[in-house]
Amino acid sequence: MNKVSPGVGDIIEITTERLAYGGDAIGRHDGFAIFVPFAAPNERLRVRITERKKSYARGAVLSILEASNSRREPPCQYFGSCGGCQLQHITYREQLESKVGFVRDALERIGGLKWPHEIPIRHAEEFRYRGRAQIKIDHTNGRVGFNRASTTDVCDVKTCPILVPELDQALQAIRLTVGNREKGHQSSTRSQIEIAAGDTGISFEPSLEGLSQRALQRTVRSAIYSFGAATFFQANPGLLEDLVEDAVGGESGDFAMDLYAGVGLFTVRLARSFNRVIGVEADTVSAEFAYENVAANRLTNVEFHRSAVNSWLSRSIRRSRIRADLLLLDPPRGGASEALSGIIELSPSRITYVSCDPTTLARDLRVFVDSGYDIARITAIDLFPQTYHVETIVALVRSD
Repeated sequence: MNKVSPGVGDIIEITTERLAYGGDAIGRHDGFAIFVPFAAPNERLRVRITERKKSYARGAVLSILEASNSRREPPCQYFGSCGGCQLQHITYREQLESKVGFVRDALERIGGLKWPHEIPIRHAEEFRYRGRAQIKIDHTNGRVGFNRASTTDVCDVKTCPILVPELDQALQAIRLTVGNREKGHQSSTRSQIEIAAGDTGISFEPSLEGLSQRALQRTVRSAIYSFGAATFFQANPGLLEDLVEDAVGGESGDFAMDLYAGVGLFTVRLARSFNRVIGVEADTVSAEFAYENVAANRLTNVEFHRSAVNSWLSRSIRRSRIRADLLLLDPPRGGASEALSGIIELSPSRITYVSCDPTTLARDLRVFVDSGYDIARITAIDLFPQTYHVETIVALVRSD
């Protein structure tokens, strides 16, 4: 007799197995995969099916029949409504174990790569860690906060336990300023404000009345970095040293390249261990900060280029045929597919891949492995506790 998978509106009982990348727990009903948000691993649930696809379904928790040992009371009053966090209902130890699982699962399922060794995961504070944020404003009703889960509506948030204390205070200052501005009139538009904290204070972009936009600075292992509120710079200051050292520490040689270099976070550190360093970044504002950071750290062995990575590889490196001792890349969430052929043609001796998405990382690693590189080391870093995001650093070496 054929098994019938559940349809939208059906109510079923399932036992969850593990967390999936994205934060949902996975359970099965007669072998059919059910993804359930705000569930924990290893608990029995009564679930209503909310979405049905060919190979899986999604469900909402109606009741918890047997709670997981890893379930906890979420510390934030907005959890479940605000879309910023997905995992506050799960103990931090389980979060860390699950994130290592996300990396392993992506490597095996997407990349066809089995890593037989441990994947250590670096971590620090699980709350009050976030040093930058994007604040959403709905001028129609004066709401200030973050997007609601799975929508673009604004969840009105008075305080956020994820933000560093300075930015939590900045959130309250924005609420006050917007409230004063909105009195007596309404607007149908929405807007957003980037906020960031550094060693030198707080910046808002765009600025509001009494809340200014300015360049910030942060020092990481005696290296000085300038950046702006809307410029990409890693959001967890408590793990910056670990991130930089795990990516660069122990590496040295004659020539290194830093692709998707941003404001030069890794470029500056590479310049202390290599005789010559080239950095490449497409974003104009980030590149300008990178030039400034190279100068501020008095580096004379760095050559920085504002260019799309794939264009620069085609235009400059392929002509000169320079072989790097180390090539470090830290691409955006979509990965580095457009640059892989150029990197492989360049044939660096070693590659360090810093990734914020294990799925695109696994896809790109498969290409490197098929092109003659071996994986030497994998490290995970929990830059974003209470969310499903995980940073991964992979070191590769040429097998010839």
